Amino acid sequence: MGYTHLHLHTEYSMLDGANKLEVLAKRLKSLGMTSVAMTDHGNMFGAIDFYTKMKKQGITPIIGIEAYLHNAPELGDKSKKTRHHLCLYAKNEQGYKNLMYLSSQAYIHGFYYYPRINKDILRSHSEGLICSSACLAGEVNFHLNLSERNVKYGAGGYEAAKKVALEYKEIFGDDFYLELMRHGIPEQEAIDEQIIRLSRECNIKLIATNDAHYATKDDAEFQEVAQCIGMGKTLNDQNRMRHSVTEFYVKSQEEMLRIFADVPQALANTQEIAEKCAGFSLDLKDEKTNPPTPPTFKFTKEYATAEGLEFGSDEEYFIYKSRQGLEQRLQNIPESKHQEYRDRLEYEIEVITKMKFPGYMLIVWDFINQAKKMGIPVGPGRGSAAGSLVAFCLEITNIDPMRYDLLFERFLNPERVSMPDIDTDFCQRRRGEIISYMIEKYGKYNVAQVITFGKMLAKGVIRDVARVLDMPIKDADSFAKLIPEKLGITLKGYEKDGKFIEGAWELEPKIQELVASDPLAAKVWEFALKLEGFNRNAGKHAAALVLDSERELWHKTPLYVSEKTDGAIITQYSMKYLEAVDLIKFDFLGLKTLTVIDDALKIIASRYDKQIDFLQVDVNDAKVYEILQSGDTMGIFQVESGMFQGLNRRLKPTNFEDIIAIIALGRPGPMDSGMVDDFINRKHGLEPIAYMFPELEPILKHTYGTIVYQEQIMQIVQVIAGFSLGEADLIRRAMGKKDEQIMADNKQKFTLGAENNGFDKQKAAELWELIVQFAGYGFNKSHSAAYAMITFETAYLKTYYEHEFMAALLTSESNKIDKVAEYVEEAKRRGMETLSPHVNLSELFFSVVDSGAKQADSSQADSSAKNHEKKIVFGLCAIKGAGEEVMENIIECRKKDGEFKSLEDFVARVDFSKISKRVMEPLIKSGSLDNLGYTRATMLQYVDEICEAGRSKQKFDIENSLFSGSKEEFEHVRFNFSDREEFDQKSILDYEYECLGLFISGHPLDEYRKTINKIKGIGRLNALGELEDGSSIMLALKVKSIEKKVSKKGNIYGVLNAIDLSGNANITIFESIIAKLENMDLEQPVVLKGKVDSRDERKEFRALDVLSLEEAKGEKVRLKYSKKEEDSSAEEVIPLDMKPQDITDASCALGIVLDKNIDPFDLEYVSQCAKRYRGNQELHIIIKEAGKNYVFVSDLKVSSAIRDELSQYAWEERKLITQS
Repeated sequence: MGYTHLHLHTEYSMLDGANKLEVLAKRLKSLGMTSVAMTDHGNMFGAIDFYTKMKKQGITPIIGIEAYLHNAPELGDKSKKTRHHLCLYAKNEQGYKNLMYLSSQAYIHGFYYYPRINKDILRSHSEGLICSSACLAGEVNFHLNLSERNVKYGAGGYEAAKKVALEYKEIFGDDFYLELMRHGIPEQEAIDEQIIRLSRECNIKLIATNDAHYATKDDAEFQEVAQCIGMGKTLNDQNRMRHSVTEFYVKSQEEMLRIFADVPQALANTQEIAEKCAGFSLDLKDEKTNPPTPPTFKFTKEYATAEGLEFGSDEEYFIYKSRQGLEQRLQNIPESKHQEYRDRLEYEIEVITKMKFPGYMLIVWDFINQAKKMGIPVGPGRGSAAGSLVAFCLEITNIDPMRYDLLFERFLNPERVSMPDIDTDFCQRRRGEIISYMIEKYGKYNVAQVITFGKMLAKGVIRDVARVLDMPIKDADSFAKLIPEKLGITLKGYEKDGKFIEGAWELEPKIQELVASDPLAAKVWEFALKLEGFNRNAGKHAAALVLDSERELWHKTPLYVSEKTDGAIITQYSMKYLEAVDLIKFDFLGLKTLTVIDDALKIIASRYDKQIDFLQVDVNDAKVYEILQSGDTMGIFQVESGMFQGLNRRLKPTNFEDIIAIIALGRPGPMDSGMVDDFINRKHGLEPIAYMFPELEPILKHTYGTIVYQEQIMQIVQVIAGFSLGEADLIRRAMGKKDEQIMADNKQKFTLGAENNGFDKQKAAELWELIVQFAGYGFNKSHSAAYAMITFETAYLKTYYEHEFMAALLTSESNKIDKVAEYVEEAKRRGMETLSPHVNLSELFFSVVDSGAKQADSSQADSSAKNHEKKIVFGLCAIKGAGEEVMENIIECRKKDGEFKSLEDFVARVDFSKISKRVMEPLIKSGSLDNLGYTRATMLQYVDEICEAGRSKQKFDIENSLFSGSKEEFEHVRFNFSDREEFDQKSILDYEYECLGLFISGHPLDEYRKTINKIKGIGRLNALGELEDGSSIMLALKVKSIEKKVSKKGNIYGVLNAIDLSGNANITIFESIIAKLENMDLEQPVVLKGKVDSRDERKEFRALDVLSLEEAKGEKVRLKYSKKEEDSSAEEVIPLDMKPQDITDASCALGIVLDKNIDPFDLEYVSQCAKRYRGNQELHIIIKEAGKNYVFVSDLKVSSAIRDELSQYAWEERKLITQS
């Protein structure tokens, strides 16, 4: 007879369905079943995944949903929460499209607690659908089941059920079926006979279904655990929703025959539905056999007409715009190369038009062009698109591919059909505006962002299951920490491409020991293994966008919207399946650095009336490379990390090609392979640059004979073996996949081609092996070159406009107080003063002012000469609770009529309709009204009177706007406040911290800084991430507050709010520490001693004891830092300072000898002393290790008196070192 499961929830029912698709397919195969339906709750998230996996196993997939339905006439009606379940199945293409439409409308317009449809929309979109009455929550069964709850909500008994059944029959005809379920649930048993009677009286066929939520009966408990995770409950919670039976599994045909022996037709009818659906198949696209349809640009004719052109096709307009763009670009290119550029352009145009991608290119050109019109910063390029001259001519990219040997075939290969993929970086702050443009341009339902599914991964699933099983938090934390910190780690190992990939079980023996010795841990492990990889929730992809120029997207993918997506419409199909349903994605990425550059350029333009065009800037400016060579790369794009700082110091880049290489080399593979050492040694002449064949020199010259880029591999294969660049790209891809058979075939082809071209066959074979060796590490030069441009731009700004760049950096991090504090400290260390906000100085965000009355001149070289005159100023928006609109009004008044001369002048001129006491207090406390005639203490005492005067003035302005004489008189009324003495320094700092979140004019720990810096083992709150997990550490803190709490078990603990010299934190402390703190003078700093713990991929501090500063001096704590790339060059002279500069002659240098494991705070103290004891001798820092000297040269000149201050260290008199 056969049987088909028609009511089944997959893993896409989000922790309510526990049928993992791979497991489900194997289960069905083992049961001999040939078809199955998916009916996930209200969504089609998994439709394509389900379809392809079942097809792969030879099982006919039936795409369906278990919809939620309400009976109100308006789809969006929210008068009642009542909803009924209904199963819908697609029997043909029209049915599939209607299913996508209904699911989309349920989320977009019908959502109220659940995505809902109503009968009106169901009736108008029923074609091609099969319908069944669903479970006890279905409308028919709701009326039959006269429970107290159902009666309360309108259940009407048999006749009402019959009326509803006939209504569905009227909509679907013979494609409506009544479901009969027998799980042993009393409510089901009570209505069983009535369903059979309905079937008979209404001539509606029965289908026997089992509400399958998991694969086998043994999985019942595991599914309960999944549900508890989803609902935030524990397994022992008496109030949680639970299944009363364990029958919701994928039963065999034999089990179903036994259960439904009295109604065999109900089983046969499942096959009838399967047969109705069997003829339907999805037209899924793939690059090899069924390529996706390239998109069209629907505005071609409109745009062409506006330009006075008569183009009707995308191709014509695309060719015109490309050629037009080239002529613009050629203005900055030597005439001798113009024909070469024209030939390359025509070749690219031919390939793009042949592959039918002009529409795609025009879509990208349009939104990037629009962004530029709107003043939204756009990146110079990203990924392989930077290799296209067409993209450069259309100003999609802003880096010349021919200047840097970037290959078009890396972007589009004429010998392999693949969709183009242009990712675009936009200013992070304004990225949303360009997405809004796309929605306006193409239509609200023609554009969508892309869904992602949060997965239950190794560490997280251990924590989730442990919580559900009531494992103590401490034990759960310890268990999760046993999972190794490794990207992509799984709980157990698995086979992939013939290799065994070890998981946590194999890598960490302690896991096996724990599972063997602890029954609860064993249970956690058992469930975690089953749940690992499950979808946890739906989210929104950070960048991806899809569009359809012709029709609404629900013709190709169902749509989804929820509060979690911030109301944005997103696809129900994930990225992996969009191309399969004939959609092409565009990535709109938000890049914060573009915002930083834009902010810096605006500050520069405002201060110097100067517009910087980076296309006109020399990318080989030697002064810019000094800062990179020094390793002083904080704030410089892509090269901020410690690894890149060391790489820059070793490599010492001298030109733009070196920056491109640094970005490509700064990855674990190249760093570990020896490539980096070869590159550096050859660049600096420590190793000879050798080429296997002279013909390789033009290809490898810029990388000193080292193969660094994928493009170089392609060029080598082309030049030596005569491959086309298209074939070369295929080889590059094959190398990446490490397919041994393809590699062997290509090796033979390569050596043969080389021999035919006159090269030595044996040497060619050696070259092939060299290519294979480096292919795994080769980087996309197009991407590296595009990002190198941003690296250069930030380095340029830091070199010539340091204050303006730092102000822009601070603005970019203004919502992260810890990062602001770090940058403020960095600015201070570099000699840049940061001022508190002030109504006469500040803009909305961070800006730069001159301390003198005279404005600095606008030449770029002025920065080094006049840096001492510049100061960074906090923006008024940094003041907590001030409000952007109010601050804008203050700035506008100042710019219109000049600086505020007094408090009275301020009150008279600004709009007090929006300024309340809540706004005035932080303005006063932050120092924003200083020097306007009154102390902060006075203004705070009379804040009510100030606000009242402002309100009166506002009312007077409104009511008497015609009487300018009276208004003038009002403006000159002065306050008669008796001036109070200013607050003490502690109060000023406390208020500053309250309003800004950090200290600007000083720090409560400043007077203890020297003592703190001398104590071994003192770390920083903002640098916990640099320490090893488990490292001992002490923190020198100023306690702000202690909040006592009681745990669920009745234990007393506390939350300590404290600050150190780097930031602030809330630290959990135990009762014993609270008791000690109660007996300490908290006006003095305290030292917490403890350990560094990793939790949820974050480093946290665990307090174990509390000490006084004096007691901490006797502690022997050694900070253990996480391993970083070390500089292996023994003879390297590395500039220590943040600003390299020429070193003038002096008789000799002073060298201080430091331990290689020196504490960062000791190094900071040395730096502070060097600034205090200025003189005319170079300062060298010497670190001795294994017979080698590492010498760091500071730009600070010191006097010999520094030796007395730092007498605990060894000193040497040294020869001067000249930096070049």
